[in-house]
Amino acid sequence: MRRVLRSALILLGGLAAGYLGLCVLVVFRMTSARPRKPGVTPTGAGLDYRDVGVTSTDGVRLSGWWIPAGDSRRAAILVHGWGGAKFDEHVLKTAPVYHREGYNVLVVDLRAHGESGGGRRTLGYRETRDVLGALLWLQERGYRPEDTVLHGWSMGGTTVVRAAPGTGVAAIVEEAGYADLPRLLERAIPRIAGLPRLFVPGVLLAGKIWPDLDPWSVQPAREASKLWKAGVPLFVIHSTEDGIIPVEHAKMFAAAHPGAKVWIMDGYDHVEAFAHPEYEERLRTFLRESREEGQGR
Repeated sequence: MRRVLRSALILLGGLAAGYLGLCVLVVFRMTSARPRKPGVTPTGAGLDYRDVGVTSTDGVRLSGWWIPAGDSRRAAILVHGWGGAKFDEHVLKTAPVYHREGYNVLVVDLRAHGESGGGRRTLGYRETRDVLGALLWLQERGYRPEDTVLHGWSMGGTTVVRAAPGTGVAAIVEEAGYADLPRLLERAIPRIAGLPRLFVPGVLLAGKIWPDLDPWSVQPAREASKLWKAGVPLFVIHSTEDGIIPVEHAKMFAAAHPGAKVWIMDGYDHVEAFAHPEYEERLRTFLRESREEGQGR
């Protein structure tokens, strides 16, 4: 009997170790750094720019591009998504829209992306410190938060919403972001890792233990609610055909921020809204309306 019990305990221990090991492996893969060198620059979009260095609020050195707009005191921070970089097509297609609207533009590589430092990507958990660092960079050069717009895509959209409360920024544009990371991972982990759903709780727990990524903290619908109470305008952009982030997340943002301007389109994949013929006009209209609201506050 003791032999059977011991064998059963050894078997259970082996299964538990294997389960946990696979979960740690998934976390390692999802958070590993993704350095990339730019193949294109804002020059290709007809914009003058210069390379700049930005420091996150926890000391990570970030690579950025500064695109000036003459004497304008308005600014925008553009933030790419998971696995992306400052030279992603949707970022470089959107920067000229802001520039034509009179905004200086700061584009940054988030930690562990592009040309920035940092050992791990944290799916919008620590990346908020990168956005706050970018805001400080602007403030040091005389650009006020109340004249600054935060615009992010996918993980970047999640990050700017999480970072915004209490900063006094003028407005937020969130494109194709997730409003609840644990809910997203329930769907994404089986697809990304090829593992059954029973591994999802283990992956979430492994992330919290190492590398200190708390998935349960990344539920920016809560921050969207704070933005609504503070009167900060929010523009939510998503597509019903998004194959990565389900459109339900846009609806969660909208429910949390009843005053949000919401544009849900058909026929475009993840972060492809820039290709829609109405994209520039809708974005510029939101920016103008946000400035008018700001003047009235």
